Amino acid sequence: MERNQNIEKRILWVAERLFLEKGFSGTSTTEIAKAVGCNQTLIHYYFRTKEKLFWDVFAPKMEQVVEYLDAPLDEEKDFLKKLGNIIEFYFGMLELDERLAPFIVNELIMHPSRWDMFRRRFLRSESRSSAFNRFEAMVKEEIDKGTIRNVEAIDLVLDIMSLTISSFIVAPLGFAKGECDSDERRAYLTGRMEDIKALVINGLRP
Repeated sequence: MERNQNIEKRILWVAERLFLEKGFSGTSTTEIAKAVGCNQTLIHYYFRTKEKLFWDVFAPKMEQVVEYLDAPLDEEKDFLKKLGNIIEFYFGMLELDERLAPFIVNELIMHPSRWDMFRRRFLRSESRSSAFNRFEAMVKEEIDKGTIRNVEAIDLVLDIMSLTISSFIVAPLGFAKGECDSDERRAYLTGRMEDIKALVINGLRP
């Protein structure tokens, strides 16, 4: 049983690496099986299809993206400052693995069915994240108080995610490969982050 669990975990780990490096269409289950050291039949036994394997790999990461809303909501700051902290959280997450932003664009946003599944599964369904539920309640409260204009919480989250991801997509040449000077990278990210904070917060004012 333990050996089976180890093989399953290794399949997930290898699939994640290959999906991030080569994309969904550029990765075959044969290649995954070869890298794992098992036969292709075992991949299908555990995960049935490559699409299901994709979601088994990345659904926990998508959940984490939504849960990143949670920590800033506990801080004793006004709502607009909390939004600034959420933006900082997303920048930090994407900076940890610079393959993630282009992967999200190429494999999630550019595939309408997957993007719709993400919205339904993590932001719209009854079982959606408790963090998003808290965030949505705060947005409604701020609207009622007149602090911000009328806006849907889901649109606000997606706007923040899109703006943050785009900063890594249009980054200077060599950014994703780590070829830029560290001070240059830090200055670029800090500047983009502050610009996005101002854009989002000023755009919410009544």
